[in-house]
Amino acid sequence: MEYDLQLIGKRLQAARKAKHYTQDYVSAKAEIGEKFLSQIECGKAGLSVQTLLVLCDILEVTPNYVLLADPSLAAQTPVTELLRGLTPQQLSDAEQILEIFVRNCRAEKSRT
Repeated sequence: MEYDLQLIGKRLQAARKAKHYTQDYVSAKAEIGEKFLSQIECGKAGLSVQTLLVLCDILEVTPNYVLLADPSLAAQTPVTELLRGLTPQQLSDAEQILEIFVRNCRAEKSRT
């Protein structure tokens, strides 16, 4: 898989603009320089995984959306949106509840 700085920059910039955030605001929240963010958005600078994750969190997009050439592969579902921001323990609890629900749905389907 190729690391496309132009694509990454465009996607981050689009996400930032969709939120009506300034570069100053995002760079301050991410604790990076505004010039560095500008270089990232222009595809002139790469970024660490940690910086990518921080920016994705601020902009409320997934790393897959930013990195994958086909954005449809990174589509958010209503379930993933519901789970956004939960603690690891809450995510574990939600997973257990969902497993029970799916198991019951499959059992019900097999009875019909």
